[in-house]
Amino acid sequence: MLCGGGVIGLSIAYQCAQKGWNVLVVDAKAIGRAASWAGAGILPAGATLTALDPLEQLRALSHPLHRDWAKQLLLETGIDNEYRQCGGVYLARTAAERATLAANRMWWDEHGIRYECWSPEQLVRRIPSMESMAKSTPNLQSWFCPDDCRLRNPRHVQALIQACKTRGVTLIEHARIDRLETSKNRILSAKSGSQEFRADRYCITSGAWASQLLGPLGIETGIMPVRGQMVLYKLDQPVFTTVINDGHRYLVPRDDGHVLAGSCEEEVGFDATTTDRMLADLQSWAMGLCPALTEANIKRTWAGLRPGSFDTYPYLGTLHPFENGFIASGHFRHGLHWSTGTGLLMYQWMNGDKTEIDLMPFRVQRGRSVGE
Repeated sequence: MLCGGGVIGLSIAYQCAQKGWNVLVVDAKAIGRAASWAGAGILPAGATLTALDPLEQLRALSHPLHRDWAKQLLLETGIDNEYRQCGGVYLARTAAERATLAANRMWWDEHGIRYECWSPEQLVRRIPSMESMAKSTPNLQSWFCPDDCRLRNPRHVQALIQACKTRGVTLIEHARIDRLETSKNRILSAKSGSQEFRADRYCITSGAWASQLLGPLGIETGIMPVRGQMVLYKLDQPVFTTVINDGHRYLVPRDDGHVLAGSCEEEVGFDATTTDRMLADLQSWAMGLCPALTEANIKRTWAGLRPGSFDTYPYLGTLHPFENGFIASGHFRHGLHWSTGTGLLMYQWMNGDKTEIDLMPFRVQRGRSVGE
C-alpha cells in the first residue's frame, strides 16, 4: 500500500505492478494533482562518470530511465508525455552568477556532463527571442548542456495513472490517511476516517505531508512544505525549444507554444495560494528575459508545495522501527526527475534485493548516530 498518489507513489506503484504485486494507492486529494502536477518538468543531465555523492548517484540512475519510461508509457497508454532531449541554457548576468557557473563547469567536468560555452551572438542565433536581453547585458555568459531534458509533467502523471490502472493498481482518491495502527515493530493498518486499509507493506509517499502522518508515531523526518509559484503563458507558436535557466528561475517551453515561468522558494507552511507580488515579480523577470512573452496570454497561475528536507536528501528505505513500513518522500524540487530511480530502488528495497545504489545516506535516522 502506498500512502500518497503523486509522481513518487505512482512510479513505485508502476514498478511494483510490473513485477506482479497487488498495489493500492491512496491519496487525500485527486491522484497526482498536488506538487507533481504543479512542477515544470525539468530534467537536468545526470553524471556519466562514476558519482560519489549519493544525490548525484540518484540523479544518474534516474535520468536515463526517463527516456525508457517515456517510450514504454507511450506504448502502453498512447499518451505522449513530451519527453524531449531539448538541452538547457544557463545564463550568468552578474559577477556572482558568473562565479556560480564557473563552479558548475568544474562540477560538469567532474561528472562527465557535456556542455558548450556560447557567445552572446551564438545565444541569439540559437534563441532569437533573447536578442534584446543579450544586447543590454554586458559581460553576459551562457552555457549549453545538450543532455538536459524536459517533459510535460501533467501528461506524465496522466500516463502513469493509466498505466497503473492497466496493470491492476487500485487507486483511491479523496481519502486522507489519518493514522497508522501499529503493534510492536509492524504496521497493522492505515485508517482514513471509518475506512481501514490492510496490506503486507506500507510505503509513505505523501511528500510534504509525510511528517503529519509520521509525527504521531514518534518518527521525525524534518520534511517541510516549500511553496513555489508559477506562471503559464501561451504563444501562438514556440519561439524557443530549450529550457532557459537564470539563477534559480527558469523558462520551460512546451511543443504547442505554452511557456512555464518559475519559480520561488517560500517557507509559508501548508499555504498553496499565489501572491500578487510574487506573480508580478515572475512576470517582470520572464518578459525581461524573453520580450515575446509581453504579447502572450497568461493562461494560468498556481502554486505548489515541494517537500523539502533539512539536508536536501530525500528519505528512502525502511520506516524504522517498523519492519513492514517504508518511506519515499522529501525530494524537494527533484521529485519528478528522481521518480524513475526512486520507483526502481524502492521496489528493490521492499523486495529484499540489492539496490542499484546504497540507500544508507537516505535513511530516516541519518540525523542521529547509527544504533540510536
